[in-house]
Amino acid sequence: MNSQLNGVHFLFVPTVLVLLYFSMARTTIAVVEVHNINTDQSSLLAFKDNISYDANDFLAKNWSVETPICNWYGVTCDSSHLRVTSLNLSHMGLVGTISPHLGNLSFLRKLDLSNNSFQFSSK
Repeated sequence: MNSQLNGVHFLFVPTVLVLLYFSMARTTIAVVEVHNINTDQSSLLAFKDNISYDANDFLAKNWSVETPICNWYGVTCDSSHLRVTSLNLSHMGLVGTISPHLGNLSFLRKLDLSNNSFQFSSK
């Protein structure tokens, strides 16, 4: 989606807002991150809320707002962007539904939920 306002052009891309300013003298491009680590944290907490059984209480003990998200069990972050790039919760005996909020993890490249008991959420 594109729009224009007084010589400033806005180009909306799913995770980045690009601002283009055109003038006779120069063109300025600014890239502003729309999503950030708070989005990732909210997404993972929504995922945690859909866990009905956590055999070893890994998520209950470790996934909290008091602990930095990049230190959460099973979470790996990219060091330059500080965004979640990998989620490995395999072999944890988790039971629940897979939250559609995981789709908000825009930097996620690896997801391993194997050997748990998950269903997809219809919400």
